[in-house]
Amino acid sequence: MTTLHPTYPRLHTLLGDALPDLQLPNATAEALEDALAEADEAAPTPAFFKRLRDVTRCHAADGEPWTELRITPARARDLACTTRCLLALSALGGVLLATQAARELDDVEAQCPPLTEEGLLHAVQLLADHAGALLGRSPL
Repeated sequence: MTTLHPTYPRLHTLLGDALPDLQLPNATAEALEDALAEADEAAPTPAFFKRLRDVTRCHAADGEPWTELRITPARARDLACTTRCLLALSALGGVLLATQAARELDDVEAQCPPLTEEGLLHAVQLLADHAGALLGRSPL
């Protein structure tokens, strides 16, 4: 019959395959696992991951929830997503302007590779089409 050993997921994440070789007593392993669990709960969520969670909660490009009252939650989610698409379009427009200026004014080494520029243009097209679809317009 196999002897079942308790698992310690946080310790295993920290130590990997070295954990079984350490032969820690259960009491020590449990104390370490509890300390890691408490540290995990007390650690603040990095702003990046908080923003990612906000995106899934219908937050607009400004990081705030969509607050219009006379629309459905699905429409609020679509409008919030549209603001994020438009913000991304604006950022990509700035990158493309810098790319064009570098192509016209700088040496070849400073220029953006043509395939990268083509990829940026494709991203602009996809974002614009997606924003239009969210607003209920068909793409041209």
